[in-house]
Amino acid sequence: MYTAIIAEDSKPILRNIGALMQSMELPIRITATASNGLEALEYIKAHPVDILLTDIRMPKLDGLALIEQSKQAQPGLKAVLISGYSDFEYTRKALGLQVFDYLLKPVERHQLAEVMQRLVLHLQEQQGSVKELPEGMGAALQKTKSSEELFRQVEQYVQDQLYAPLSITEVALKFHVSPSYVSRIFKKYSQQTFVHYSMRLKIVEACRLLALRPELKVKELAERLSFGDQHYFSKVFKEYTGVSPTEYKEGRSSGG
Repeated sequence: MYTAIIAEDSKPILRNIGALMQSMELPIRITATASNGLEALEYIKAHPVDILLTDIRMPKLDGLALIEQSKQAQPGLKAVLISGYSDFEYTRKALGLQVFDYLLKPVERHQLAEVMQRLVLHLQEQQGSVKELPEGMGAALQKTKSSEELFRQVEQYVQDQLYAPLSITEVALKFHVSPSYVSRIFKKYSQQTFVHYSMRLKIVEACRLLALRPELKVKELAERLSFGDQHYFSKVFKEYTGVSPTEYKEGRSSGG
């Protein structure tokens, strides 16, 4: 059984996460909650804790400072950040440091289960005590979409959204998983990053449109495919095809 503390200044969010954790029957026991960063740090200094879930914005001591100081007290501690959409860039930078993963608000069951299950497996592997998963956790895993099934669903969604300015964060929100998980399944099943995969689809569509309507201007094409900036579109187009959109049109018109 692993011990966990939740640091969250919003009582409704705290109650929601606590209830979700208990309903999953994971081998995790919530031994404490804290409404500010200093309170959480004092507890961690005085008690053994395996897992820290903390909001990125906390009174008295913010989430990143709390994680950093907690790890000094307990180097083996694993941290998960709870972050709002507006904090995404800040959160993404934190992942390169000492954060296991993060959860986007509002925290939903599927998102929380996926991160917590991976974290438990990681802790078991770290301790060299990988054994048969507890029955409850096995049931939770069965309820969670397999990574391949999720990839196929996300893949279809990306294909359906070719004309939208789609980001990995928006996809993660749509499917209730973390952006880092979307990134991992794309690398695993497509051997490409999410950005390369979605850009390649857009450029293939751009070529199709140019073949159908060669009179389309580069600016119109860039706007239609939600690139926003035609110079950026032209740069990406050349990276994927070896020629600029204008050269591509000229090549087709001359029979090249």
